[in-house]
Amino acid sequence: MTVRPGLAPKFYFGRDAVLFAMDNAGVNPFRAALTQAQQQGSSRLDVDEMTHQVLVEPGAAEVQFQDGKAVWRIDHAKAAEIIELLTDISQHPGAGHHYVDISAPAATLVISVDEYA
Repeated sequence: MTVRPGLAPKFYFGRDAVLFAMDNAGVNPFRAALTQAQQQGSSRLDVDEMTHQVLVEPGAAEVQFQDGKAVWRIDHAKAAEIIELLTDISQHPGAGHHYVDISAPAATLVISVDEYA
């Protein structure tokens, strides 16, 4: 299972983006972590030598990268949007991607399944 986010310089039409690359096996565990965070305020997922900490905070839409850790700070609406996109991806197996507006460290999150994982 692969679930790997990272900053991708000049990836999105010459602008920086957060590329969130995963394989199909990583979709449901990350979606479950988002759902848990939406219900309980936070969650944690350890996968692919990285810890994902998901924090639901009003008005937030960012990912922070530290050594071996991704801290996802998102609000309820952004969590729901990403959950919906991951649900769509899980229902249509194969390679694909979606774009999500975020605030930092870039303006765009690219959720990619089976393209860069």
